[in-house]
Amino acid sequence: MERNLPLDWPSLVNEAIQRRKQQRLTQKDLAIIAKVSKPTIVKFEKQGGNITLNAVFAILNALGLVKKLD
Repeated sequence: MERNLPLDWPSLVNEAIQRRKQQRLTQKDLAIIAKVSKPTIVKFEKQGGNITLNAVFAILNALGLVKKLD
């Protein structure tokens, strides 16, 4: 069964950017914490290029925007 789940990508990215800035993290700092490359952070924040879901979840998790399921 295929489902279409709406995702407000621009709002998600904007929230992540705001959270990063509130935590006074540079893109490089966030890359280290999320264990992704700085270019990956740049792509995510500019909403351009290809980025894996694993990288997205790593970034969001590092910013406290993902609730881990037990």
